[in-house]
Amino acid sequence: MEVHLLRPGLADLDPTDRPRERFLREGAHALDPDELLAIVLGTGRGTHEDVLVLARRVLIELDGVEGLAGATLERLMTITGIGPVKATRIRAAFELALRAGPVEPAQEPVDPLASHLELLRGQVPTGATAILGYRPGSAEAPVTLTLGEPLGPATRAGALMARLLALPGAAPWWIVAVRPGGQPRKREQAVAQQLFAAAGLLDLPLEQVLIVGTAGAWPVEPAR
Repeated sequence: MEVHLLRPGLADLDPTDRPRERFLREGAHALDPDELLAIVLGTGRGTHEDVLVLARRVLIELDGVEGLAGATLERLMTITGIGPVKATRIRAAFELALRAGPVEPAQEPVDPLASHLELLRGQVPTGATAILGYRPGSAEAPVTLTLGEPLGPATRAGALMARLLALPGAAPWWIVAVRPGGQPRKREQAVAQQLFAAAGLLDLPLEQVLIVGTAGAWPVEPAR
């Protein structure tokens, strides 16, 4: 691993670009080994050497992260600027990592509905609305009920429900109205209530109605 000692020191960096701040903002994966080691060390050698320069020198003297991981307390304390406190911090950090064993990177849960919505939003022209039926957790694509028809009083809620009723499968449905603008208007919320009412008349399991715009998604609760 190549470490450059002549890179900027801590004092040369903008305060928002220092290792700890970048760690908090971007995560550990965004930092180089010298930056991570600087966080572990905490401080440098006073006015002689800031913590980032010290971290780089330690990595150079030990031939990189692999050498650092295998260095004993005694070897670490032979390096100028590394006393018992800093040496203990380094060994403790590696011991914790060793005890943890292989760690799988955290993965964000995949929301199939979100991916479908993003795709559909890009296809809907300005001023138009797409209405679709969706089964949560289903691998099937949403069922497009209308495309390009504004969601308003003229929307035939019963016809939309009948389309879903004709499809196989008894899993609860969601109705999703995708609009190109911001928050839903009152008339759109009123039509969403009509969808619930129509589903009740047709005995169709309708669990949720969502109105989705460019600024977010707004669930509509059925009237009590």
